[in-house]
Amino acid sequence: MHLEPQSALMRASINSDSWGRYYTSNSVSSTLVNAMGCMSPRVIVELGVGKGSIAFEAAKRWNSAKFITVDADRSAITHLDALSNYGEHTHHVQDALDDSLAERIGLDFGTVDVGLCNPPYVRPQWRESFGEILEQAGLSGSLSSVYDAGADLLFIAQNLRLLRKFGTLGLILPDGLITGEKYQGVRSVLLKDHLVEQVVQLPRKVFSKTEAQTYLLVLSKYGGETQSVALKTMSMDGQLSTPIHIASDDAKRRLDYSFHFSGRSEAQKVLPKRLHVSIGEVTQSLVRGSLCSSQLKSIGLPVFHLGDFPAHGLSKVAPGIPSKFTQSKKALAKLPKNIKIAEKGDILIARIGRNLQEKICTVNRGGCVISDCVYALRVAPPHREAVIAYLTSAAGRKAIEATSHGVGAKYLSRFDLLSLNLPI
Repeated sequence: MHLEPQSALMRASINSDSWGRYYTSNSVSSTLVNAMGCMSPRVIVELGVGKGSIAFEAAKRWNSAKFITVDADRSAITHLDALSNYGEHTHHVQDALDDSLAERIGLDFGTVDVGLCNPPYVRPQWRESFGEILEQAGLSGSLSSVYDAGADLLFIAQNLRLLRKFGTLGLILPDGLITGEKYQGVRSVLLKDHLVEQVVQLPRKVFSKTEAQTYLLVLSKYGGETQSVALKTMSMDGQLSTPIHIASDDAKRRLDYSFHFSGRSEAQKVLPKRLHVSIGEVTQSLVRGSLCSSQLKSIGLPVFHLGDFPAHGLSKVAPGIPSKFTQSKKALAKLPKNIKIAEKGDILIARIGRNLQEKICTVNRGGCVISDCVYALRVAPPHREAVIAYLTSAAGRKAIEATSHGVGAKYLSRFDLLSLNLPI
């Protein structure tokens, strides 16, 4: 079944094409293909081939293989004529998420040696057959609801259906599947059922018209349960870093190089084991403010918001909140119970915004009302100074920057904040 853009896609970025695609550069395509190890594949399939950058790089390396490309966009074929110069190539104008795709492109499920894919950044309109695709790929239970599956997860599932046992899948994936708490179940299933060989963190702006964080992921279908994963980062000129290796338990939590690298001391960046305690282990409470921007003037008291964080440069001492936000217990007691209050000793941290890693301060006396863009972190007294020193250090700021999500204005989740590791 051929899907037209407006009926196929619920959301496509204003900077992507109408199919939600960001086209892959030659350097990224080459890095992905070269990361896929030594093999002599007979059948290679790329779903959502677009302009064919990945397929061209793969054809240069494996010119004796049979290439099958699929795209619902009829115009894609105009970019693929040159593939026939490298060997046997067949292109199909088909919906890549058709549950009968293998039959439509002349294959049997479980017969493909190599799958290549840069999924579109969209959420397709749900079809009941999507549930079957996820079920047959072993991914239906990886999310709290199958209706949360976007094109990225559905394309992974479809590729897994096509691949033979020990077949290799090379993907370009968005930040959510790699680092998002919501997708921890997906990562757990992939790591348990397949051999995730490596993940490469790509530089922002590697795709034109977007600063979205993206990654390369290579796995072997049913290649054995993953014990450790090699993480790398790629520079804008295509150079790869020395890998760091993380255990599968750490990989379930997140798979991004910057997060795991930032949490290591210089010695630990060489040694495989780390000694640490998480911020969550020394935290008494973490409160998020309850007032949105439009409500800041509704309670008759100053509300501490994103623009109110005092600058502290490179100092390792977090500044106190400006005095105008400090309120007496008597004044705060008159507020409705649903208004969230930061108390003396709390550490205030920006939840969203640009440069949120620079927005940290403390409540040194009294209390203050905080907006819903601010966290109030209450740490057990014996550890409070250590937490402040870490969060305001260069390493701590890098860790916050690495763990936050989003394009442009980022956000820091409760889970990721409490999961930050304090060096000991």
